[in-house]
Amino acid sequence: MSDDTTLETDAAAASDSSVSAVSDAETAHSEPPRPIVLVAHGSPDPRSPEAVRAIARAAGADVGFLEFNEPHPVEVLRGLADTGVTAAVALPLLLTDAYHSRTDLPDVAKRAEESRPGLAVAVARPVGDLSLAKTLVRDLPFGIDGLVVCAAGTRVDEGRAHVAAVAAEAGRLLGVPAGPGFASGPGPKAGETVDALKAQGAQRIAAVCYFIAPGLLCDTAVESAREAGVVHVGEPLGTAPELIDLIAKRAAAA
Repeated sequence: MSDDTTLETDAAAASDSSVSAVSDAETAHSEPPRPIVLVAHGSPDPRSPEAVRAIARAAGADVGFLEFNEPHPVEVLRGLADTGVTAAVALPLLLTDAYHSRTDLPDVAKRAEESRPGLAVAVARPVGDLSLAKTLVRDLPFGIDGLVVCAAGTRVDEGRAHVAAVAAEAGRLLGVPAGPGFASGPGPKAGETVDALKAQGAQRIAAVCYFIAPGLLCDTAVESAREAGVVHVGEPLGTAPELIDLIAKRAAAA
């Protein structure tokens, strides 16, 4: 066989391989995106589910609630399966990897799959992330010299460590000392952290809310901070662009 013939054969093989790769990419690209079902804890406070539903709309997702509110995420997943969906993502709208994400989410996926054979439910990671520190310190008033990051609280050590890391990142971004303050469970309460910051010399301390949505625990942490003398209180994350971006990233990685 001549060199020219060999080159032509190699070129043809390369062309076939290229066409095959493009075809595979097009096939993968043409697969419909998996619907996202945000799984929220739920709350008897009507402000909370209202805010969560706004987040779901902004993220282009469905939403279900484990307690207090409707619908339940298993019902949402079943409803999707009944429309012909064969793959979905259950994404915990939670900031720490604690009981609900470790126990409730796998149970939700299992129940939905068992009741709708052919449905595959991937469980995503919680949305807590250091990148959310940027949201917490945005639009703080001038002259803040200390920061308490209010959070719900958990008995899971890793969950409290995550909040402490977010507080450290928020303090780094702002250039001030910062610490976590919990509404419940082990760890310092928000007011205790404010007192500790004052003991370090801080005078204008802000409280920011590392909560997805307003609710009773958020109010508890904020009230503790107010009683200790903070000069500013921030809002929960809500539809912050960083949170919406994390939802998309967590879903894609599931």
